[in-house]
Amino acid sequence: QLCINLTNERLQQFFNHHMFILEQEEYKKEGIVWQFIDFGLDLEESIDLMEKPMGILPMLDEECVFPKATDMTYKDKVLAQHNKKHPKFSVPSMKEVKGMEHPPHFNIHHYAGVVGYNVEDWLTKNADPLNENCLDLFRKSAMPFMATLFEDCVPAGPKDRKKTFQTMAMMHRKSLNALMAMLNSKQWYQRRVRGGSGSTTTRITTRRVYSSAITGGYGSRRPSTNAKPAAPAEE
Repeated sequence: QLCINLTNERLQQFFNHHMFILEQEEYKKEGIVWQFIDFGLDLEESIDLMEKPMGILPMLDEECVFPKATDMTYKDKVLAQHNKKHPKFSVPSMKEVKGMEHPPHFNIHHYAGVVGYNVEDWLTKNADPLNENCLDLFRKSAMPFMATLFEDCVPAGPKDRKKTFQTMAMMHRKSLNALMAMLNSKQWYQRRVRGGSGSTTTRITTRRVYSSAITGGYGSRRPSTNAKPAAPAEE
């Protein structure tokens, strides 16, 4: 769940940046009077809490290496590092967790709201050990789809196991960074003016165009309420 929420935060930050930050830069180029608002910074602190050095996930990866580490030793280190020190981190009160079968050990204040996390079995799930014989079998599968899924999972020899060890959190962040790099390589969002509320291509409603233009930062003059026909749209 933490990995999913990290992904949500990164994608929300990307959306905010392109829909609001870059859009406001367009307003400046077009001479529109506007007070700049940095929406993207609303997510930076929670993202850093999860993935930066000494963040929740890097600390989990580090704890997976220690031979005598447990979920509770990990929890204690996280609380010592972040409790009452990070604005997006908090510990639920006894009153809040009373009666819960698996009460959260800490809260992260995400962009969409506060989420509580219970760290039971996190070390085991994060290490996610797979039998190397199984990996080799899957990689050599006669089913092309199965072989493709495991083509990068080449079993390592005894000397290379420590070097090639990757936790679930590591692999998730690697995949997420690749996704964000791909998204940042292209322009995905474009401004448009909506012509009408119906599905027809031959009629434009002035009020709808005005509302869409104001939302996009194009106009300021009050329109008439007349609807005028337009030429059919071309493919």
